[in-house]
Amino acid sequence: MSIMKRKSIKHSTLILALVAAGFGMACSSHENAQGPAGPVVSGVTTETVRLQPTPDLYEAVGTVRSATTSVLGAQISGTVREILVKEGDRVRRGQLLALLDDRTPRAQLGAAQAGVEEAAQGLAEIEQALEAARAEQKFAEATFLRYQGLLAKNSLSRQEFEGAEARAKAAAANVRAFEAKKKQIEARQGQAQAQHESAETLFSYSRIVSPIDGIITAKSVDAGTLVMPGAPLLTVEDTARYQLEVSLPEPFLSKVKTGDPTEVRLEGGKREGRVAEVVPTADVQSRTFLVKVDLPGDCACRSGQYGTALFHVGEQKRLLIPRQAIIEYGALEGVYVVNFGGRVEYRLVKTGKDLGEYVEILSGLGEGDRVATSQLERLRDGARAEGQ
Repeated sequence: MSIMKRKSIKHSTLILALVAAGFGMACSSHENAQGPAGPVVSGVTTETVRLQPTPDLYEAVGTVRSATTSVLGAQISGTVREILVKEGDRVRRGQLLALLDDRTPRAQLGAAQAGVEEAAQGLAEIEQALEAARAEQKFAEATFLRYQGLLAKNSLSRQEFEGAEARAKAAAANVRAFEAKKKQIEARQGQAQAQHESAETLFSYSRIVSPIDGIITAKSVDAGTLVMPGAPLLTVEDTARYQLEVSLPEPFLSKVKTGDPTEVRLEGGKREGRVAEVVPTADVQSRTFLVKVDLPGDCACRSGQYGTALFHVGEQKRLLIPRQAIIEYGALEGVYVVNFGGRVEYRLVKTGKDLGEYVEILSGLGEGDRVATSQLERLRDGARAEGQ
């Protein structure tokens, strides 16, 4: 073999050796970049992230109030004689709560009662007189008929007949007069009865009674206070039924209907409520409208209590993942994403609305990603996950 040929073979061999060495170094460098293979974790369950239609909820802040509140005011002027209850007392319907000075209405009631009794006595007397007049009329008419028969037989003079006729007419006129008198007295009796009822009503205004079963929530006056008609005296609140009054933005007016169910959150926890009333008139300053939500009878509510209500005002698609997939490190939130090869990657996410068992994802994940939902304490970035 020539010298030139041997040099060519040596040169080619050296090139191949260098190429092989370079390829080996590149593979070694690539493996080092990936790092050592992580542990294999078995029994890992995953869930695929998908866009899901979810209700768009609006949380409205409101105040608990009694469904029925009665402000009891004075209907006549007078001095408060006595207040029989205090704030916090439970009262029954029809219970006497306060007394006003009743001397004037009592005197008027007495006079009206006397008028009723006088009219009744006058009516009794006129009915007796009318009864006697009708008996006399009956006798006179019978006499007149008998005299007509006698006159036809020429057994009676014309003068006697005319006398009997005159007496019959007089008796009839007397009955009509008593009947007219009776109507007058009946009218007077009706007037006296109306005056009595008016005086009785006026007298009742001096006695303040509860219109409902409930609790006294306000006492505006004390004994000895001079009050005028319309002045508030006491406030009674029905404790059997409460409502949460909330304000909603004007654009939601068409989305909230009477009878709609809603979740209410109070101091004692979550409750199921139902829309009882929607007041369509919007407030000109806040551009909101009032909604009243009926609360369950066992809510142990009290007036003035703070509460919120969730209203279904629409629907939109959101990326959702199970709450159990979220890993919290201080203020950071993340998930373990599992690719189709089983490789685990820790990824920071930003969460949105809390929907109970699921949480909205605003960023960090895309539709189709798979997140680990179990064995989270054993997983780490770079591990390999195996399903159950």
